Amino acid sequence: MKRTTALAAALFVSGVFLVSACRPPKSLRYTSGAGDFQAEVPYGWQVFFDGAGSGFANTTFVGPFDADFFRGAPSLSVRWHAYGAPHAMPLTAQEESYFTAEDYIDTTLKEVYGEDAAMEQPLQRIEVSGREAKHFIVAAPLEVGKGARYGVSRDGEGNLAVLRYHEYVVLPMNSGFYAIIYPATKDGYPKHKDEFLRLVNSFKALRDGPGGRELE
Repeated sequence: MKRTTALAAALFVSGVFLVSACRPPKSLRYTSGAGDFQAEVPYGWQVFFDGAGSGFANTTFVGPFDADFFRGAPSLSVRWHAYGAPHAMPLTAQEESYFTAEDYIDTTLKEVYGEDAAMEQPLQRIEVSGREAKHFIVAAPLEVGKGARYGVSRDGEGNLAVLRYHEYVVLPMNSGFYAIIYPATKDGYPKHKDEFLRLVNSFKALRDGPGGRELE
């Protein structure tokens, strides 16, 4: 099963400023700063990047404010993890490293979502950029403080929580893997699932990760 996404990405794509006098397009072709991948991303969405050499890279596309998403920010992300490369997680500063794509999937399900997680879409094989990838959707509550305003609701016990509804596509490469992620909420998920599908179906790996060899 193929999936795709439309990212109304920022006004700059591959260094070209695009202006439309009529109706703007739904998506634009985006080339990563490292030149390692291309994909169709939503038009008008902001682009943010952080990375650590060739071991880790994260490109996040952030859409306009929407109260149905946690912190009011719908987003799509493309992450690169080189096999075995350590990376400090931004929220906890705890180091993470993965030696296979399966290691990443297993660790993410266990440590990020925990025993309360439900597989809304069980792990399945799909094709992305001419290679076999793994696709799944996981749902799990995340308790939040009283100050949280957007994307929150009450769980089964009446606690304030974010009902996470996160979709993943994990694409193994030779020296690492890409994780393409749509971190939605239960209520927000339908709003940008088509954009995620368009991103995935249009995703093309140009190199074996940032700084990796060019692919034929």
